[in-house]
Order: sequence, then C-alpha cells, then structure tokens
Amino acid sequence: MRTTVRAATTLALLATCLPAMAMAATATLTRAWQYKTDATAGLAIRNLIGDIRVERGTDAGFHITATATIEAGTQGEADTLAHAIDYRTRDIGAGSRFDVAFPKEQFPKIYYARGPGGWWSAMYVEYLGHRIRLTGDPDEAPKVRVDLLIRAPAGAKLDVSNVFGESVAQGYSGELRLDGSSGALRSMGGEGRLLLDNGSGDVEVTGHNGRVSADTGSGSVTINDCSCEIDADTGSGSVVVRGGSGVLRADTGSGKVSVEGFSGAIAADTGSGSVRARGVSNVTELDVDTGSGGVSVDGDLTAMKRLHVDTGSGSVRLESAGAPSMEIVIDTGSGHVNVNAPGATVKESKDGSWTVKLHDGSGSGIIDTGSGGVDIVVAAD
Repeated sequence: MRTTVRAATTLALLATCLPAMAMAATATLTRAWQYKTDATAGLAIRNLIGDIRVERGTDAGFHITATATIEAGTQGEADTLAHAIDYRTRDIGAGSRFDVAFPKEQFPKIYYARGPGGWWSAMYVEYLGHRIRLTGDPDEAPKVRVDLLIRAPAGAKLDVSNVFGESVAQGYSGELRLDGSSGALRSMGGEGRLLLDNGSGDVEVTGHNGRVSADTGSGSVTINDCSCEIDADTGSGSVVVRGGSGVLRADTGSGKVSVEGFSGAIAADTGSGSVRARGVSNVTELDVDTGSGGVSVDGDLTAMKRLHVDTGSGSVRLESAGAPSMEIVIDTGSGHVNVNAPGATVKESKDGSWTVKLHDGSGSGIIDTGSGGVDIVVAAD
C-alpha cells in the first residue's frame, strides 16, 4: 500500500463567547492513502466521529483522504492531538481495513455535543473493541472530528461504519454498506447492492438502480425515483417512497407508509401507522397489514393478481382506473362494505362476509378489518 501525506497545521484563534472563557486553538491535519488490493475483494472502514463522503473513483484501487480537526485549549495541545490519531491500515485482499483509532493515553475523553454535561454522569461507546468515554462539556475534552473522502472504482465492495456523523454516497457502483448511529445516511445516483443501517438517524436514497435495504431504529426512510428491489424497515419512523419501480417491502412499528407514483408489487406492514399509496401502477401483488391504521390505495390496479389487506381497526379504500381480474373476499367486524365497480358481481354470505368478483376472477384477494369499513371503487373499463 502506498501512503502519501499532506499535512497542514493551521492556527485558528476562535472568538470568545464570554470574556472569562479561554481562547481555543484549532489544528487540521490531512493525510491520504491508496489501496492497491482488488476492489471486488472489499475494504472495511471504521470511523468514530466526523462526516464521510463516498464517490466513484477512476482507477482500480481505493483512495482515502482523512482530514482531522482538533480544537483544544492551546495550539501545542491541538497539534499534538492531531498527530496522535492512529490510522490503522491493512491491505490484504478480503481482509483490507482502514480504522481511525484514538489512543486512550491522548484521548481519555472525547467531546460529543449530545454527551452528558456534568461530572456525575457518564456516557460510553464501544468502538474497535474498546470503551470510549464521551462528554458534552467542551472544557473536559477536546473537540475532535475526522472527515473521510473515499473513492472506490466501479464494482467495488465497501463496508463503512461511522458512529457519529453523516455518511453520503454519490454515484457509487458495486456493493456498499453504510452503518451509522445517529447521523443521516444518504445515497444518490448509485447502482448495485446498497445496505443502509442506522441507529436513530434518517435514511435517504435517490436515483438508485439495483437492490436497497434500508433499516433505522427511529428515523425515517425515504426512497426517491429508484428502479429497485426495496426493503425498508424502521422502528418508529415513517417510510416514504416517491416514484420509481420494482418491488417494495416496507415495515414500520408505529410510523406510516406513504407511496406515490411507484410501479410494482407492494408489501407494507405497520404496527399502528397508516398505509397510503397514490398513483401506483403495475401492482401485481398488494399485501398490507396494519394494527390500527387505515389503508388507502389508488392508481391503476388492473395488473393485480394477489391481494391481501388486514387491518385491526382502520378502514380500507381501493380505487382503480380499471378492474383487475380477481375474486375478493371481504370480512369486516362492524364496518360497512361499499363496492362501486361496473360489471362486478357482489354477494353476501350468511356469515356476514362478502365476495366480489371482477372480470373472470382469476386472481385472489382477501380484505379483513376489525372495525373499519371497506370501499372498492373501479372506473368503467
């Protein structure tokens, strides 16, 4: 592995916020690495704090530029700490790694804006096999960040973990995994296999072609204009899909699922949130399950062959520009059933369920609600 160093230490005396406060000094150190390993064998990158940008490179290897910024009480301390950051590199094919490490001797604590502000409380993060103590008091620890610019060739395999900070990919081609804790994860204009896993931050993908897996604990997931097989999972945030085509599978604990202008099969599962789909088309399969939220789907549903909608207490409304060929069995606990579909055959059975036959009924559908009503509206074919 060839390593080049471009170091630039700069002094920046910051204006004081209060007359009694001591002035701080800033040191910046930039370094660059080039990996010659086969890009398809993969590279794993680990960073604790800072922002990461991933771009498509123009040659065969990986290129990494790291810019460390330290803010400390004196210029000497800032310079020393900037040089103390340990960049651990390994260039051995499938085991290639790049880790940004902070030796405990020089960094017993690290400042984190959301960390605890008092001496009586403590916050730790597990990183590279060690516990690192974080503080929200800038007087207790230096402010440190390492921003990474990563360039990878087309078809590369890259695994990036960034604990505190945003990670953004632009035009990536290959297999990319972005892992974060609270900062946003974003990808634009990429292709291939994309995996985004976040603790509590948002996830956003725009203009991707391939397969996308997006997972966040409490943030939202937004997918725009993708030709993808999409798996979106969030604990309490919403899932929003705008435009694009392919296959959508969305799962949220208490957030809503919103789909607009998507073309393809849709599966959505929410604990208590609603499912709303507008202007959809080519929906060969529609599978929706909500605990207490309503379901509303409109667009061109003529391609639908399989339908399953189950809601605990929400209502269901399906509105299509034309009738699919399908037989739908409807069961509601206490809600109404309203079918407005020219040429449809509607029958009510003794057990209170309804059967709706559209065209020759070659497809199959089930709608089950605990207490909500069901409306099916089909324009004249």
